[in-house]
Amino acid sequence: MNVADSAGKTQWEIQNAAQGKLMLLDVPYKREGQDSSEDLTITVAKDRAHKRPAAITIIIPNNVQQASGLFLKFSKSYKDENGKWNVEMDKSDPIRVPFEKCSDEQKICTARIPAGYLVDPNTDEKIDIYQRFMEFDHVYFMLVYPDGSHKSIAVPLNSFKEQYKALVDADTPVFGR
Repeated sequence: MNVADSAGKTQWEIQNAAQGKLMLLDVPYKREGQDSSEDLTITVAKDRAHKRPAAITIIIPNNVQQASGLFLKFSKSYKDENGKWNVEMDKSDPIRVPFEKCSDEQKICTARIPAGYLVDPNTDEKIDIYQRFMEFDHVYFMLVYPDGSHKSIAVPLNSFKEQYKALVDADTPVFGR
């Protein structure tokens, strides 16, 4: 599903759905010491009636430590004084996203972020994941495996921001813009 052009820009697939649109992105990755690749799939459901997503869903293979869920971290890119690109990680702690379900039959785990919000179980603070997708340049998905190993998968967000804004603009009447 994901297509990178020569500049490395990731293109999300857009599909029509009953209530609006779905944005889909498959991100292939390889674990250390593994021959075959696996996919992380991100789906963003956009309801025509709302600017915010109805849900952000992340699907990964179920070979992870399921009780841990997955973790999100964000970063911004900037040019230093020499014109070299650098990445600055968000200073906040990684955000834990619990799995809604894991299926041995389908061999996947699904994490769902309704309306783009999570609630921190320790503080009951509402965390706006959608706003972070719009504010930052990259999201990192951190997976933990039963053997203690882990994998971080970086996904650029610039094309998400452009494509999501286009969906919002297409759903907004001219007089409401």
